[in-house]
Formats: sequence, C-alpha cells, structure tokens
Amino acid sequence: MNTYVQETRNGFEGVLNWLNKWACARSFGLGSRLPWDPQWLVESLSDSTIYMAYYTVAHHLHRAFPSFIPQCEYSPFDAEDIKGERPGHMGIKPSEMNDEVWDYIFRDGPFPADTTIPKKHLDHLKSDFNYFYPFDIRSSGKDLIPNHLTFCVYNHAVLFPEDKWPVSMRTNGHLMLNGKKMSKSTGNSLTMKDSVEKFGADVTRVVLADAGDGIEDANFEEKNANANVLRIHTLVQWCEVGILSSV
Repeated sequence: MNTYVQETRNGFEGVLNWLNKWACARSFGLGSRLPWDPQWLVESLSDSTIYMAYYTVAHHLHRAFPSFIPQCEYSPFDAEDIKGERPGHMGIKPSEMNDEVWDYIFRDGPFPADTTIPKKHLDHLKSDFNYFYPFDIRSSGKDLIPNHLTFCVYNHAVLFPEDKWPVSMRTNGHLMLNGKKMSKSTGNSLTMKDSVEKFGADVTRVVLADAGDGIEDANFEEKNANANVLRIHTLVQWCEVGILSSV
C-alpha cells in the first residue's frame, strides 16, 4: 500500500504493535449486536470501515427518486430510505442479500444456489464492485491512523482477496490559523467561505499552497494573506500595463 510519505507508514507500523489489545466489543452506543450475546455490541470500528464497498452497489439496492434525474435509470438513492426497506430498481429485498450473495459479489464466491435474485442482477452488482475496487486512494487526517484507517486495512485484508485491498492512503495534518489551533470556542476560526470573502479565491489558494507540506500541521497566516492581496494586485497591474504597451 502506498502511503506517499514515510511518516504515515511509520504511524501504521506503530499501531500494529498494540492494536491486539483493542476491545472487540462494548456494551453501549451504536453498532451490531453479537448474535450469541446481544448485550454486547461489535466495536463500531470493527464493522464500519468497509462501507466504501457498499457504496459501489447501494444505488441499485435502495429506492431512488424517480423525478430527480428522469432520464437516468440509476438515480441517486433516496436518503429517506437509508435502511433499504423499499427495494430499488432491481427489486431486491434486504432479506435476499444473505452471506452467500455477498460472497458472490465481493469475494468471487460460487453463485448462490438458493437465491431468488436473477443472475443478471447479481452479475451487474458484481461488475460494479469490480469496476470501482480496489479504491485507489483514501485521504484522511493523520489522527485517524491509530483507529479508523488501520481498521480499514485490517478488515479489507481479512474479508477481501488481496487484489481488492486498498491501493494507497494519504494522510494530512490539521490546519492552524495564525500559528494556533483552530477553535470555534476561542474564536480562532476561519471557514473556506469566510476566507474567500475576506481575501479572495486566488489569495486563499496561494496561502494554502504555502501553508505547509506533508503530514505536518499547516499554518494559515492572515498576514501572509494580506501581503498576497498586494502582490496579486501588483501582478495584475503589471500584466495590464504590459498588454496595453504592446497594443
């Protein structure tokens, strides 16, 4: 797996030394209940980090807004039907999606003998999954290396064949403002919209590009933004003068 920078790989390798001590279940919060002991919930990160595989077929299994894109057979799925209780355009019910069906779609398993789903539909789901998987890049914050991202690697490795494992993961640091951590509670905060309104889109791009590289925290300095407003204004004037003098 490509991690782009050595610091990211070091972060993953450091987690591997202690992750076996992470509890696999808990007694509160959201999650799937253990079938043999329902008082316990599967630790949420243990069963929630392969959802991108479901994204490849979700639009076929959930009911879509027929009026959203009338000319498109595969419209975006209905947010009100997130549980999939109303079948999508293929007419597949949640109860029909058993382990054998998922193994056929995701793991190149044998065609499920007792399924009521037409083979052409399952082959379509399988084709879409194979088209989008493995995912080429996962971009996230460096603070998720010790939890979500490592679980993502582990769960893909145990559930999918190797040719479906993540191709790369790129992590980034956080964005500071004027050398301090961004915090709404302290007032040290600047949204992208506010920055564009205050400094302009071009200046925002320049300051972000100059804020820092790699996995280290980047720093957005408003004094640099103000200075770049003048630099870009001067550059525009110089270009306009050059164009007029050449006419």
